[in-house]
Amino acid sequence: MIWILFKRLLYFTLVILLISCKTEDKILSINTNLLIKAGYVCGWGSGTDSLKISKTGISYSFYIPSQSAKPQIMKSRSISDAEWSEILKCVRLDEFTKLNYNTCNVCFDGCDEWISMQSDQSFHKITFNKGLKIDTIGQLQLKIASLRSEFNP
Repeated sequence: MIWILFKRLLYFTLVILLISCKTEDKILSINTNLLIKAGYVCGWGSGTDSLKISKTGISYSFYIPSQSAKPQIMKSRSISDAEWSEILKCVRLDEFTKLNYNTCNVCFDGCDEWISMQSDQSFHKITFNKGLKIDTIGQLQLKIASLRSEFNP
């Protein structure tokens, strides 16, 4: 009886280990080439920004279309493997791809916020009311806000 319980426990442990290893490998391979873009766009007289995050670096631009087609702020920097890992911890690609937000407040001179993610296998973009907190991607939204404030205090 004890031997049977021991074998079942051992089998269960091996299955869990195999599943977790495969999941981690899949996540790593998807996220190696992951490109995250985020920003907001407002009516003609207001500002527009764009943040691009990849394994190799982060770039940010901000401009006011009514003043100039050239960005008032344009900055970029590289990122370390540790920072990239920290960013990836905020990404829940499976949850993100389930979201279906598609606002167009800018169509009526309002503001929209947007986030897109692209990997080798997929692309998904959402557009939502500027400042809206979405539970399933809340950590990612906080990380994006932190990076945005670094580039445009």
